[in-house]
Amino acid sequence: MMARLQDFHASEIVAVRPEPPKGHVDRAEDAGPLIKTILTAYRSRANASDALSQCLALIAGQGTPAVVEALGKLSPAWKDHAIASVYAVLMPGERRKRLGAYFTPPHLVDHLLGRLQDLGLDLATHRLRDPAAGGAAFLVPLARRKVCVWRASGVADDVIVSDLAAQLRGCEIDADLASLANALLRRMLVEEFGIAEALVASLTIVATGDSLAAPVGAATEIDHEIGNPPYLRLPRAIETARQDEFLDISNGRLNLYAMFLRRALDHVPARGLIGYVIPASFLGGPEFKTFRATVASLAEVLVIDLIEKRSDVFLDATQDACFVVLRRRQRPLATSAESKASSGLLKSDGAFKALGDAIIGAGGAPWRLPGKELDQSATLADWGYRGSIGYLVANRQPERLHTEAGSGRYPLVWAKAISPEGKFDFDRALEHKESGWVDAPEAAPYIVRTGCVAIQRTSSRGQKRRITAAPIPAAFVEEHGGIIAENHVILLVPTTPLAASVEALAAALNSTHASEQLDRVCGSASISVRLLETLQLSRPPSDSEQ
Repeated sequence: MMARLQDFHASEIVAVRPEPPKGHVDRAEDAGPLIKTILTAYRSRANASDALSQCLALIAGQGTPAVVEALGKLSPAWKDHAIASVYAVLMPGERRKRLGAYFTPPHLVDHLLGRLQDLGLDLATHRLRDPAAGGAAFLVPLARRKVCVWRASGVADDVIVSDLAAQLRGCEIDADLASLANALLRRMLVEEFGIAEALVASLTIVATGDSLAAPVGAATEIDHEIGNPPYLRLPRAIETARQDEFLDISNGRLNLYAMFLRRALDHVPARGLIGYVIPASFLGGPEFKTFRATVASLAEVLVIDLIEKRSDVFLDATQDACFVVLRRRQRPLATSAESKASSGLLKSDGAFKALGDAIIGAGGAPWRLPGKELDQSATLADWGYRGSIGYLVANRQPERLHTEAGSGRYPLVWAKAISPEGKFDFDRALEHKESGWVDAPEAAPYIVRTGCVAIQRTSSRGQKRRITAAPIPAAFVEEHGGIIAENHVILLVPTTPLAASVEALAAALNSTHASEQLDRVCGSASISVRLLETLQLSRPPSDSEQ
């Protein structure tokens, strides 16, 4: 009698990721140019009403010779990714953005699946769900690995097909995309494993629907959840309607990815794993404090891995992202406690570099990536400073901007006035911006009338220094009666006559240590004032040292 799947466990079987056919491209850096060629052929057809039929034709090997040739050079996983990306390119832009249709490339999928297997995912028996399945970026590779395990154990094709339907499930709000996902699955089974078309003709693992519409605690009969949910801040009207439903993760604007992760903690059983690719902004962002506290209470945080590149990872998107793996607790923690999680970096060539342990802060405190801790540290308050975001949003108030000084006008501090060397150069900004002066009522509270430190509010991990700060001398401020900062600038203003000098604070912020500390907790390009105010800095110098 043919053995059934539950008789086998991945721990007893050598389950190796299938090698792509010889001569096929399987590295992200090599696949990128081919996918670009394919997508270029379709970009002019954006907003197409027949996106699904065009993609189904590609699955069947039909298309322009150039596209078919490029697809033929890709490994099966990258070919699937390319076809799903064609669907995304053909979608109306606004709908694509609203649905978050930015699909996960295979090297990211491989990494997350490897992490889950290391932490106990049993390919032979465990049931998994992707609640925002998209083009089945996770479900088809999971099916591929499961079939490899079962084939090595002599499981019959009809059993393989029936148990795939039982062990893998997905939900996708876009009906045509769900159809495409199921077609990609069938293609994989027929072309890669030679399973008869008749056996897979009705196989469906991705259903059409909205996972977030399911009742809280609805039975899902899964062991683990995996996915890359949409990244989208909810519009105010929708957010208000769902605020009570997600009260335990919200102390700011609700984001779809946080809502999906919170739902996952309701759906997986105790000891079940959740493996997600999500934006890294939640690591230290003040608006995610409640989210971090709730997640750490309900689950052990096992993994936080960064993705090295922020561009050319997700099609047409620039995003700092990370992998998070959680294990649901038997019961929520009664009291908050600091813990640790394994952490590393997935490099652009697909190699992984272990970095050490991330610190999961207690009570919703920022989660700090691996790095050096200071024996003695200080905050901005210890230095005698507070932070504020520049008041003026220039493109909203162009009538207030001027090219020359005049009565009732103040110097406008643009981000360009902060040089890469950490110097304040008002004239440098004027080389890039036409207007250097802004009018304001004399008693306006946003006018800064003392020497301070200016910081570029937007930065990225690719910069030499994450923090670029410049001291604005008191003499400059006094000469003009005050300054006003543009919205892409953060000003650090003294709160006490005993505050350290602006030069000393700017030097501390421009240090390698300060940038490293910010990188540990800031997973987005935008620097938060509240995050700066909690940043671990060196101790301020004594009066004799300034």
